[in-house]
Amino acid sequence: MSAGHKQKVIRHTFSTVDAKVAETEFFLRKMAEVYMDPFSFNCYFSAYLSASRTTTLALQQFKHIPGFDRWYEPHRQRLKADKLAKFFLDTRNSHVHGGPYPVTRGQFHLGDAAYYFDQSVALPSGNPEDVVSVCRDYFVSLLEVVYDCYVNLGSHIDPQQYYTKENFAKNRRCIDDAEIEIYGWICTSLIEEGWGEDDRWHELRANVGECEINHLFYSYLGAPTPQPEVPDYILDFEYTPEERGWVHVPAGFSSIEDYIVHLRARTDVGQSSMG
Repeated sequence: MSAGHKQKVIRHTFSTVDAKVAETEFFLRKMAEVYMDPFSFNCYFSAYLSASRTTTLALQQFKHIPGFDRWYEPHRQRLKADKLAKFFLDTRNSHVHGGPYPVTRGQFHLGDAAYYFDQSVALPSGNPEDVVSVCRDYFVSLLEVVYDCYVNLGSHIDPQQYYTKENFAKNRRCIDDAEIEIYGWICTSLIEEGWGEDDRWHELRANVGECEINHLFYSYLGAPTPQPEVPDYILDFEYTPEERGWVHVPAGFSSIEDYIVHLRARTDVGQSSMG
């Protein structure tokens, strides 16, 4: 680097965390799509291990957010005690330091494939045996952490939750301040056209970013990030989940309905075993 030139710093927003989560799910999906190709499966599994690990690392880059440490500590303790999380951490560490691929077995029948860890690998008890199912369970546990961040710290990381009348009112600010923040001026033309405050907030939010993984929250967890409150006359014209691109079939299933049936079956098994 020549003297006098400063290195440009890439702007760091929460979309980095979104991207890491989406990357993890991308490789999970790729594993689920592989048929009789163990080499490709192991390549995707290797990438999944790295992506899933960087999800929590990327999340911890936002420690500067007010309340982050207090919010994250219970999640950190839970992940630390979670046997499946430890299994993936240990597997990733072994793999990136030159350890062997842990997936060595597979079953193939009529277009369906199931890959399994080597018999020497000790999976935590109570977890499914095939690799995709185990990886999906771990992915969902990570997804739940990130979702909870959007719920509890949303006004700090999500433009849709930051640019609301309620959030700005906490600091005695209003729509005029928000418009100046985004556009550099107050939208007097909208006022002259008779736009009310709610309409101006709605228009402003259409011009800022939003969570980029609501399709994963909606499909795997059943709910998107908290959405801004809007009057009924605006809500009537809001896009449906399908129109917003939130409908996304979970990896390893042919439909969201199949995934829901799967979750219910596992819940029933868990309740019966507890009984």
